[in-house]
Amino acid sequence: MSIAPGQKSPLLHTLKARQRIISGLSWDAREDKVTILKQIINKDTQHDLDVSCYIYDKSGECIDFVGAEAQEAMDSSEKIYHSGDDMTGTGDGDDEFISAELAELPANIHGIVFMAEIRSNHVFTEIEGPYIRLADGFDDKNLLEANINSFEHADASNAFIFASIYRSKESSTGWMAYNVSEHPDTSLIEDWGKHLSQFIN
Repeated sequence: MSIAPGQKSPLLHTLKARQRIISGLSWDAREDKVTILKQIINKDTQHDLDVSCYIYDKSGECIDFVGAEAQEAMDSSEKIYHSGDDMTGTGDGDDEFISAELAELPANIHGIVFMAEIRSNHVFTEIEGPYIRLADGFDDKNLLEANINSFEHADASNAFIFASIYRSKESSTGWMAYNVSEHPDTSLIEDWGKHLSQFIN
């Protein structure tokens, strides 16, 4: 399954069991030395990234949120949930991921938008190997993937809107995928829930 940035296509996930998909975020742990200058400008911390998602009803209203913080780790349906906060990026594979069990989602959940953010005081080009994917939970096959630093404005960005999925009768699986892949100008965004609603239809 290959969808170019800005394009939409049926989400061709495995139609078995709970139809679980995951959005996984990975990056490499920081290994450079911290200079006096970095200490002064508060960049002497590990690179801390988070994957999160905003959840919408059919009218485009944001009805829930799942993120790395413990109080935000699961939506109200308990079918969308976070793996837990990773503050360093140490180890192989997904450092953080969100699971969504599509077969058991309540009917009022129409769309989900996945994004990555940097919680430490850095921009993406200061992060080594930031990568995000949407994968089939049954066979771990990637449905979408993005090397976050390969997109315009990564040098000034601490947020990346990755992709959305939403219900559609045009898809044989009942879900469409939208490859957004953009670094937004966060200074212009007052309400993330409202801003991301444009990507769920």
